[in-house]
Amino acid sequence: MKGMKKKLLAVVAAMTMLCMTLTGCGEELVPADQTIGALFELAAKENAVPMKDLLGFASEEDVKSAFYEEGADTDLVEEFSKEFEDAGMTLSQEDLQYFTDQLYAMLDKVTYTAEITSEEKDAVVVTLKVNGFSEEEMNEVMLEASTKMMESITEEDQLAIMDGDEDLFNTYISQYLRDFSDGLAAMEPSDEAVEITVNCEKLLVEVSGKEKAAWLPTDMDGFSLDIENALIH
Repeated sequence: MKGMKKKLLAVVAAMTMLCMTLTGCGEELVPADQTIGALFELAAKENAVPMKDLLGFASEEDVKSAFYEEGADTDLVEEFSKEFEDAGMTLSQEDLQYFTDQLYAMLDKVTYTAEITSEEKDAVVVTLKVNGFSEEEMNEVMLEASTKMMESITEEDQLAIMDGDEDLFNTYISQYLRDFSDGLAAMEPSDEAVEITVNCEKLLVEVSGKEKAAWLPTDMDGFSLDIENALIH
């Protein structure tokens, strides 16, 4: 799902962040484990509140402006709508919203811990442990929804779909999507956590018009990719 991946990879070293190491900075920084936890919330769940409160942003929108890649704040329903249309399927906004809501319900179940495991003057290592979801189980959910759809199609409807009845085809796809969505929302995170090592450095972030130092991942793109892999593994 490209739309979902785009959201999971939304947190990057954007133009609004000055990517420069701050050596000898006398400002007292928020502990790295807290900022990494807040960054995880933002990247995995689109929850901007922890980062807003930690660094003093004026609004959640300001947080997203500072950390999201340009264009990554596109509504997820719109992203999925385009993906399905590209695949030749037209779904209602209600179906797409339902799918998106169930995805968020699934991601809200993800748990994690963040712990500082190494600390120096200008470098900190945070170990992030994420309890995400099994890709194998997700594939099973998808297969079950697909099997249910195929078993429900009557011979008459099969012929109609083969003759180009797009409305009928989309009706079946709509039910498949809802069954798949329900299956995703019912999933539970794995008991085994995925461990991510996050090397952090002091970086300047534009916080509602003012520059502020914070401990953030040295490799922001790598951090985002690690999150994606930990959420579904």
